[in-house]
Amino acid sequence: MTDAAPSPGPRRGRWRLFAPTLLLLVGCAAWTGFWFWAAGRAGEAIDVWLAREAKLGRTYACGGRDIQGFPFRIEVDCRDVSVRLAAEGGEIAATAPRFVALAQVYDPKRLIGILHGPVAGTAPDGTRIDLSFSDARGSARVEGRTVEQASLRVETPRLTMGGEEVGTAKALEAHLRRAPDAERGTYDLAAALEEAVSPFFDAAPVGSGPVAAELQIRASGLEDLHPGSLPDRLRRFAEAGGRARVDLLKISRGDVAAEAKGEAQLDVEGRANGRFDVTARGVDSLVQSFAGEEKGGLSSLFGVGAKLLGKPAELDGKPATTYRLKLDKGRLSLGPIRLTRLPPAF
Repeated sequence: MTDAAPSPGPRRGRWRLFAPTLLLLVGCAAWTGFWFWAAGRAGEAIDVWLAREAKLGRTYACGGRDIQGFPFRIEVDCRDVSVRLAAEGGEIAATAPRFVALAQVYDPKRLIGILHGPVAGTAPDGTRIDLSFSDARGSARVEGRTVEQASLRVETPRLTMGGEEVGTAKALEAHLRRAPDAERGTYDLAAALEEAVSPFFDAAPVGSGPVAAELQIRASGLEDLHPGSLPDRLRRFAEAGGRARVDLLKISRGDVAAEAKGEAQLDVEGRANGRFDVTARGVDSLVQSFAGEEKGGLSSLFGVGAKLLGKPAELDGKPATTYRLKLDKGRLSLGPIRLTRLPPAF
């Protein structure tokens, strides 16, 4: 009688039992290796970027830097932040306690930044600048070296210069995106300022209380979004034939409000050209403030004439007047009345 061969069933059963655990361990080891490799690459990329920016006169430094966030994100923690930017007439310098930048491993093109305040800085002329806030964070989506989207929100900002109050607000928010239905270098920008208060507002006899502002604009000719001085950026904007289409610019304070829509561009000499339709309520105060009390009776006459130059409209459900403002080589006109000439932008 021949003995039967031992059954392999129990051994295969044990293998099926432990296989998922072994695969999980292998997957965890592979993911751990990938995370540390990605963290190392992130550190190298930051060093390359810092060196490139320093050559352009923009120096960013951390007193201490850590890369963490395992297992699902790369988080760069920069402590004792310092920034030095070359500027006309000197240098802009700023410091902050901490800045954190992070990205999910599975979505590395979307970056999130969180700034811890307060921020202390100096202007090129040595004036002290201080900015405090309760929260400041932003995000950006980058494709190669092109910014596809960016957002920023600052809660309860307070700005002082030379120890003097400049202003406070409930919040400041801005959003930028590359226009999906337009040529390269065209961006949509939306921004809002909530409940802003400043001693400078009190110097103008226009409305009362906090100021609210809202902006929606589409601009072309913005191929380069890297940091730079404002005059240089405006010059490049003009040379690229850039245009700014204002879909909404609204400012309100108490019973006074103004809303503008239109389009403008800069010529190669930095002079503004374009036209805007401005709808305003509380226009008497606005016009008299612009004309100036020193002109005596001209202020009241101009206030009456301004209404005749416009056409009846509504703003926020209240009676208002719409005016056409024109810019021709920097000269600002209201109908046939020339108001002032704006200085060149660069």
